[in-house]
Amino acid sequence: MNSLNLVKNFDKELYSYFVKELERQHAAISFIPDENSTSPICATIMGSVLVNSTNCLNLGKSDTLENLVVSRLCKVFNAPFASVKTITIEAASRVVFKALTKRGDVVMSLDLRKKEHCNSETLAYRFVNFGIDPETQELDMDEIERLANTHKPKLIIVSPVNYSLPINFERFAKIAKACGSLLWCDLSQTASLTAAGTLENPMKYADVVTFSTHGAMQGPQAAVILCKKDLAGDIQRSETLAGHNGLTSPQLCSLAARLHEMENDGFKQYCHDVVANAQALAAGLQAGGMKIISGRTQSHLVMIDTKVCAISARGAQELLADLGVHVRITQVLTNDPNVKFDAVRFSSLPATTRGITKEQMEKLGRYIGKYLTKPDDENASKITKLVTSLTSTLPAIDRKYMDPTISQMMIAEEHY
Repeated sequence: MNSLNLVKNFDKELYSYFVKELERQHAAISFIPDENSTSPICATIMGSVLVNSTNCLNLGKSDTLENLVVSRLCKVFNAPFASVKTITIEAASRVVFKALTKRGDVVMSLDLRKKEHCNSETLAYRFVNFGIDPETQELDMDEIERLANTHKPKLIIVSPVNYSLPINFERFAKIAKACGSLLWCDLSQTASLTAAGTLENPMKYADVVTFSTHGAMQGPQAAVILCKKDLAGDIQRSETLAGHNGLTSPQLCSLAARLHEMENDGFKQYCHDVVANAQALAAGLQAGGMKIISGRTQSHLVMIDTKVCAISARGAQELLADLGVHVRITQVLTNDPNVKFDAVRFSSLPATTRGITKEQMEKLGRYIGKYLTKPDDENASKITKLVTSLTSTLPAIDRKYMDPTISQMMIAEEHY
């Protein structure tokens, strides 16, 4: 039974909300990782008969499911231990903090990421920032090593949500080991690229790796903690004390299915195209007059320095949304506390899911760049027309990235 038809016939007021949301998703192009479309197999499982069961009532079945998910996570990410007890990355982060640190410890963090997840008196630390070099706009590993040797942090956190270049995880591991620190890498927006081998897997070097499974990974709402075996007991105790008993059956089954789906060639092609599209977008933005932070990208991420824009970062976000382009804004910190970059963040993940081509991405980037240089009606009209043209043909998910079995079943259902 078509779930939307069920809602339509049952509650017309509620159905109008679904219609508006479908129109919003279809008529705009999003560059926000969390707005990436969920895999159809995951969405189907999440809305299946499994919603009638819970971990508490079906503990044996849930344990079996959890073991299946854990084994697949360890296989996909080449990890010795995996835990999938938490629903959000914020909760997973607090578990890691409680497991590995104590109040007052020194924590070194890229762009002070994770500091916002410390929301209680017991999670109070002395944070030390490290960021990009103000001139090269790349990570200066020698400076990072100097900071680590000076501050002797208990924990070094690498969370590259604002960094578009490859990261030398091996060097980070050597720095951490030399100063007696633990290394924590968070991959929430690059977990899919890591799983496909498009980006290097930090699990070989890090003590702990975390990521969310929705958005970039196109799975259900959940968070994963990977770690070395000698830390597994600490992580598990921290989860238990925080009351994280595990995911529901629909979430576990959905994540298991997504991990299985990520083994097909379509997923690997998707991750390759994500990077290619990001590079095409960067080229288009530069042709339109924008300055790309770090000068280039080798991931899903493209960030423009708003110093060259005619409007502020907040203004760019709001005006582009009116034209059907959804972006996020951020502030990129540097090694110099007096130098910060206000930036507009673009992620190629959602648009690639819909099947946008490199040529289309480059053209859209060029139009956006020209508009942010000169936000007049003429440039606005060009973006609107292009977005309308693209969204009229782009599906929610391009089937070439799906498992062939799922794609064929969806085609058969449409013709039924």
